[in-house]
Amino acid sequence: MSSNDLETPSVNTIRTLCMDAIQAANSGHPGTPMEIVPVAYTLWQRFPRFDPADPIWPNRDRFVLSEGHASALLWSLLHLTGVQAVDPDYEVLGRPAVTLDDLRTFRQLGSRCPGHPEYRWTSGVETTTGRLGQGVATSVGMAIAGLWLAARYNRDDFTVFDFDVYAMAGDGCMMEGISSEAASLAAHQRLSNLCWIYDSNRVTIEGHTDIAFAEDVVAWFIGYGWNVTAVADANDLDAVARALHTFKSENERPTLFVVHGHIGYGRRSRTLRRRTARRAEWRASRRPSDSSGCRN
Repeated sequence: MSSNDLETPSVNTIRTLCMDAIQAANSGHPGTPMEIVPVAYTLWQRFPRFDPADPIWPNRDRFVLSEGHASALLWSLLHLTGVQAVDPDYEVLGRPAVTLDDLRTFRQLGSRCPGHPEYRWTSGVETTTGRLGQGVATSVGMAIAGLWLAARYNRDDFTVFDFDVYAMAGDGCMMEGISSEAASLAAHQRLSNLCWIYDSNRVTIEGHTDIAFAEDVVAWFIGYGWNVTAVADANDLDAVARALHTFKSENERPTLFVVHGHIGYGRRSRTLRRRTARRAEWRASRRPSDSSGCRN
């Protein structure tokens, strides 16, 4: 963690809110929020141009949580930043979009904190992200719209639109075909206002990603023509900030920011040992046998 005395408790507070909301619901995905909180904190604290009191400001930077199963993270961020609620006519209502009581009803019927982000249900959600890959694909459309608006309305002496689009995606998003198509289009359109944050924790709900996914994602994006940067430890806030500054300084290409983390960071290691043991048993059961029944 950074030496800043406020940053460690701030990150841990967000982690705790996520864990408590999921535990209260007895349903949800705690591992991803616990892991990726430092990256989300750094992004929201240091980079976006966004006014919580005016969440529909047209030139706001957009944040898309493509790995929507980690929605507890987004609800915690909206609560702690004090984002205001708006009605269906986009009028600011003068109350928070997400209260602590809303977090207590996470994943319950009628809650403002559903299991996946839903557009026009909770203020601060830029797009619905249920199916994996849906969010990153939509973020490409947002970035295209941003450049179109800039070309249409900006003047040499007055900038109206210059917003950036950040999309946080996981391994599951990268496995989806729609993500490949969207990435190709983003590179072709030279969307330098687009940053995909790839949360590479190498785990899916079935187990390790190598069960079904062995692509070199970095090589894939370099081939498309993206700017690619990486951070080895999601908890290194300064390294995360440097990677995001790399995006901000890129003027020709979209940026893929690959961040490596450990799912469920901070939990007791016993859970990890159990999962590793189950994975070893699964692999052993898949090894072929000779005619005598002995494993090779």
